[in-house]
Amino acid sequence: MWRRRNVAGPTAPADIGGTGDEPRTRRRRSLATTGALASVLLALCAYTIIGTALTTSAARDHSLALSVDGWFGEARSAVALEEVHARHYQVEPSVAVRHRYVAAADAADEALRQVTTAGLAAAKDARRLLAEQAAYRDHTDRLLDMVADRDPARTSFDRLEVTPAYYQLQQDIDSVTRAYHASAQTQAAALRQAQVRMLVGTSVGFGLGFILVGVIWRLVLGYQRRLAQHADVNEHLALHDPLTGLPNRAMFRRRLSSALQQLKSSPGTHLALMILDLNGFKAVNDTLGHEAGDQLLAEAGRRLRASVREGDLVARLGGDEFAVVLPQFSGVIEAVREAMRVADRIAETLREDFLLDAGPAAVSGSIGVAVGPTHGVNEELVRHADAAMYRAKSNGGGVAVYDSQVDADTPDRMALFGELRALLDAGDPDRQLVPFFQPQVRIADGMVTAVEALARWLHPTRGLLMPGVFLPIAETRGLEIPLTYHMIDVAVAQAAVWQNTGAPMVVSVNVSPRCLLDPQFVPRVRDALAASGLEPGLLQLEVTETSVMTEPERSRKVLRQVRDHGVKVSIDDFGTGFSSLAQLKQLPADELKIDRTFVRELANDPEDVVLVRSAIDLAHNLNLTVVAEGVEGLDALALLAELGCDLAQGFVLSRPVPAEELPQACVRAHQQASEIGARQRADIHAA
Repeated sequence: MWRRRNVAGPTAPADIGGTGDEPRTRRRRSLATTGALASVLLALCAYTIIGTALTTSAARDHSLALSVDGWFGEARSAVALEEVHARHYQVEPSVAVRHRYVAAADAADEALRQVTTAGLAAAKDARRLLAEQAAYRDHTDRLLDMVADRDPARTSFDRLEVTPAYYQLQQDIDSVTRAYHASAQTQAAALRQAQVRMLVGTSVGFGLGFILVGVIWRLVLGYQRRLAQHADVNEHLALHDPLTGLPNRAMFRRRLSSALQQLKSSPGTHLALMILDLNGFKAVNDTLGHEAGDQLLAEAGRRLRASVREGDLVARLGGDEFAVVLPQFSGVIEAVREAMRVADRIAETLREDFLLDAGPAAVSGSIGVAVGPTHGVNEELVRHADAAMYRAKSNGGGVAVYDSQVDADTPDRMALFGELRALLDAGDPDRQLVPFFQPQVRIADGMVTAVEALARWLHPTRGLLMPGVFLPIAETRGLEIPLTYHMIDVAVAQAAVWQNTGAPMVVSVNVSPRCLLDPQFVPRVRDALAASGLEPGLLQLEVTETSVMTEPERSRKVLRQVRDHGVKVSIDDFGTGFSSLAQLKQLPADELKIDRTFVRELANDPEDVVLVRSAIDLAHNLNLTVVAEGVEGLDALALLAELGCDLAQGFVLSRPVPAEELPQACVRAHQQASEIGARQRADIHAA
C-alpha cells in the first residue's frame, strides 16, 4: 500500500519595502504584488493538491485494475490447467495427476476469492464465477471418481455434464477477463491523462513561481516515476517466474499467440515450439531437498537462455517443464533443422553436472518439437509438442519431432494405454495380463520339451486381447520394459509350478530390445528365479537380431551375464535382421529360431528350402539348437525333419493355450509329430 508523503509548503514572502515620492502608490502596488503572489501560490498549491489527489486516485484505480486483471488471468490459466489435468487423468489415472488437478482447482478458487476483496462489480463477477467453478469442479470430481472406478457411464457424463460446465465457465471467465483487462487499460489511460494535466499545470506554475513550482514539479515527477516503476514491477512479477526470472505460462501463451499472429502477415513462414521436461528432477528433490531443486531449476533456466538464439523465447511453464519458441523460419525443413540444432545444444548443456549447495546433481532433458502452423496453432501446437516430448521421454530422453502417425493417438488407443499403465503400476492384481503357452516339439521323437510364453490381455470389458492390439501401444508409450518384466515374473512362476509337479519344461519369454539397455534387467531376472525357485536352465530369453544390433557390445555383456547365471538365450526371428555372421558368432546364445517367413511356404518354395537348410547347418556348426516357428502344415514339418531341424512350433502342432489347457495341447502336438515319424519310417521300410 502506498503511503502519502507530507511535504511542507514554503513560507509567504515578506512585504516589499520601497522608497520614492509616491509611497501610497508603492504600498498599493506592493499589496497588489503580494496579493497576486499569494493568489498564485494559493492557486498553485490548490492545483498541486487537486492534481496530486487525482493522480493518486488514478494510480490507485490503475493498481487495483491491474490486480483484478491479474487475478482473473490467474483464474483463467488455472481453470485451463485444471481441465488439462482432468483430461490427463482420464488417460493416466494416477495419484500424481489427481494431485496436480486438485492443485490447479485450488489455485482457481484462490484467485477468484482474491477478487472478492476488490470493488463491488469485480466481487460480484468473482462470486458468480466461483459458483460456476464450484459446479464444474464438482462435476469433474465425480467424473474422475468414475474414471478411477472404470464406470462405463463416464463418457456420457463427461459429454453431458463436465464438458458443458467447462465451456460455460471458460466462456464466462474469458469474457470477464477481457472486460477487466479493458478496464485496466482504461485506468492506465486515465492515469496518463492525469499525468499530462499535472505536467502542463506545473509548467505554467513554473513560469509564475520559479523556485516554488520547480520544487513541486520535481516532487510530482519523482512521485510519478515511482508510480510508473511500481506498475512496471507489478507487470513483470505478473508475467515472469520468480524463481528463474523467465517468462511464465501466461507470458508464454501471449508471446506464442503473437508470434503465430505474425506468421499470418507473412505467408509461408513458420515457427518452432519446443517443450522440455527434466529427467531425474524428482530424484534431486527427493534426495537433496526442495531448495536444491530450486537451485537446479534456476541454473537450468540460465543454461536454456544461453543455448538459444537471440530473439528466441524461453519460458518456464511450471514444475520442471520449460518451453522455447523459435520464430520466423522460411520453411518447415529449416524450422526443424534449426530447432534440432538448438535442442541438441540444450540437451548437451543439461547433461553437464549441476553443482548445487547440497552436492552435485545430474539430470537430462526430454524435448518435443512441433512446427507451427504446420502442426497446429496455439493450444493444439502446444499439445503436439507435448506429445512429442512424451515420446522422447519414453525413449529414454533426447529430442523427438512431432509425427502425426505416431503421436496422434485415437481415444481408443489412449484409453488402452491408460488402462495398461494403471495395470502395470498396480502389479496386475486381477491377473488380466496372462501368458498363453505354445508347445515346441522335438522333431526326432515328437516330445514336447519346451513352450513359448506369449502375452494375452483378459480385458474386463473388451474380452481377450491379442498382442497386436496392445503391444504397439506399450512399445510407443514406454511400457514395454515393465510389460516384459511382468511377463517374465508370471511365466517363471508357472514354470516353477510345472517343475514342482515333476513335469519340468523350458519356458521361453520374449524380451523387449530396450530391456537389454536397462541396468535393472539382469537383477530382475535373477530376482524372478529366486522368488519362484525355478532352475535357471528352465528359463530361456528370446531376443531378436535387431535388438542386439542397437548397442552390440552392451547387449552381449548383458546376455553373457544372464547366461552365466544358467539362463538360456535364444536368437528370435533369425533371417529378418540382416545381421552379419561375425555378429552371430559373437552372440552368447543356445538356440536359433528361424523366422516364420521362411517356414510358412517351405513345402512349396525351393528357395525357402535352401535358406532354411543353410540356417540349420550354420546353427549346428555354431553348436546352436534350431527351432522353426510358424509351422502350419505336416508337409513343412516332414521337410524340416529331413533338413535336420531340432524343434518345431506352429499351428499345425498347437495354438497358444492357457496353462491349464497345456497338457492336452502337448498330447495333440505329440500325436501330430508322431504321424510324421511314422510316415518317415514307412518310407524307409518301403525303400
